[in-house]
Amino acid sequence: MLIRTAVVQFKPTLANVEKNLERHREMISEAVDRGVDLIVFPELSLTGYLLGWLVPQVSLRLEDGVWTEISGLLGDSVALIGAVIEERDMFYNAIVVLSGDGILGIHRKVYLPTYGMFDEGRYFTAGPGFEKINTPLGEIAIMICEDAWHMDAYLSRADADLFILSANNPLRIVQGGTAVEVWHRIASLPSLYFGTPTVYANRVGVEDGIIFFGGSRIYQGNGTVSAEAPLFEEHVLFGEIDTDLRRAARYNSATLREHLNHAVRKGS
Repeated sequence: MLIRTAVVQFKPTLANVEKNLERHREMISEAVDRGVDLIVFPELSLTGYLLGWLVPQVSLRLEDGVWTEISGLLGDSVALIGAVIEERDMFYNAIVVLSGDGILGIHRKVYLPTYGMFDEGRYFTAGPGFEKINTPLGEIAIMICEDAWHMDAYLSRADADLFILSANNPLRIVQGGTAVEVWHRIASLPSLYFGTPTVYANRVGVEDGIIFFGGSRIYQGNGTVSAEAPLFEEHVLFGEIDTDLRRAARYNSATLREHLNHAVRKGS
């Protein structure tokens, strides 16, 4: 099966939900018109990243009409959108998963960075853990940026059909090379460990002097990069995920198959 995919690499306007929502409408409509099955936006795509104490002002609730509106645009497509979600007076950095039937699930960022330029722990509540979200395209495992540095994000969902890494990655030097090199290696881990295809969605633009580099990618289950967006430019990356390559990768590699089986047994 081929999953026609659109990765929306764009520059949100900081703390302007209405303006960002209008851009989401436009890009979702374009993707749906092109027959796309899966539409993936970056982390906090509705709000921008460096929100500080503006978090409560830009938050949304799951019962808000905006989600019904977006669902009405999707038809048979599935979309992943980054937002600040408020629940019981707590605020989460979250990805909301939607289809034409409404909200399918939500991933709340588990690991909130509080080092260097990052201070998310001051403004957000950490999510409760990692789960798979059932969609018409299979079971999806979502990681939001920092989540991807922690092995439980992978091992707890080793048998997922698809991994999504939604991020706001800035350009900087990190251990192991530039952020571009390191994040591209991280995004390849699900295919390396489990033969699982991965969509990496990263934003672009500048906030308070911090440059976000883009470079979004689609990885097949055999580890190949089948589509890649440019650095530093807004771009809608269209590509296809071949689920037969996932099936073949898991079957043909005895090491990979045993690794996957062990991870599933350990997580059960």
